[in-house]
Amino acid sequence: MELTFEKDDLLHSLQVLQGVASGRTTLPILSNVLIQAADGRIECIATDLEVGIKIKVEGTIQEDGGITVSAKKLADIVKELPEDKPIHFATTANDRVEITCGDGVYKIIGLPDEEFPQLPSVDGDSLTIDGDTLRNLLHKTEFAAATEDVRYFLNGIYFNFLPEKTEVVATDMRWLALARCEPLTSSENVKGFIVPLKAVKEIARTFAETDGVQISIFENQILFADENATLTTRLVEGDYPPYQKIIPESTEGRAVVSKEQMLHAARRVALLSNPKNYAIALEISTEQVQISAKTPELGEAYEPIPVETGTGRIRIGIDARLLIGTLGHIESESIAIEFKSEVEPIVFKPIGEENHICLVMPMRLES
Repeated sequence: MELTFEKDDLLHSLQVLQGVASGRTTLPILSNVLIQAADGRIECIATDLEVGIKIKVEGTIQEDGGITVSAKKLADIVKELPEDKPIHFATTANDRVEITCGDGVYKIIGLPDEEFPQLPSVDGDSLTIDGDTLRNLLHKTEFAAATEDVRYFLNGIYFNFLPEKTEVVATDMRWLALARCEPLTSSENVKGFIVPLKAVKEIARTFAETDGVQISIFENQILFADENATLTTRLVEGDYPPYQKIIPESTEGRAVVSKEQMLHAARRVALLSNPKNYAIALEISTEQVQISAKTPELGEAYEPIPVETGTGRIRIGIDARLLIGTLGHIESESIAIEFKSEVEPIVFKPIGEENHICLVMPMRLES
């Protein structure tokens, strides 16, 4: 195989693939990236047997072929090469790869492409979603998904196809994030699916600038694709919990505040919260929201935030990490904080954005 690349084209593809081609594996070849050239097309492929990504790379083919090399080592080399010189990539005897750029020559050891796992092909029901819509849905929800929960169905994001809308949900039962979009058209037998969290993070990276993404579903596999890249992953099996039941149908009080003011105040006050549980208190009235923390070993802090409009009063405990994480994924300038009692979820709604809602379960405050 013999190929020529521009640095930026090859480096971008390798950076996209590095999240999948992890070095933490019992199979050495899974730390490699497969580079193959055939039929006038160059592709780089990486997989960890759960998530697989195939991405097209711009370049010139002098000779077809395929080889696998260390994804990290190749990316490290390419990153340091000069910008203004082409990269010549060629295979030599005994699965060696020779990289030439200007006067520099780099020889690294590869493995045969025949040993690299084949990505599953998904040829089933498909739908198309706008790229910005997909990225926004993921950004507004993925932070609330569980990361290592034994309830495996929580370690992902749930796409729920409803007749009048599509809802995307993530929760670990301490907090919940829900985003809505226009109904996505799919076959009648696909009512929804759970995408594993690792794949969610790779989707955002792989399709960071894509205008439209095609989604194909077949049994326990799902494929996301545009004209330059495809990502396949196994779906999380199981029934997602009935999340609608924990979203309050009504609330007793409401306070509208500046999102940025509350976020920065929460970060400052959290510095003196108990590092065992990060509990802080929100004292909400019609005039202000006072954020406070008190830890005997550290000290105490409080900071008031003015309320734009409000009804009702409450003092409620909340995990500062969950509050900060929630506010950090809300994009509006103002938010509405809605509440009912000290033991029911606190609801955060971006003002002017009806299709996004976040819930945080309260904590018991020490008297």
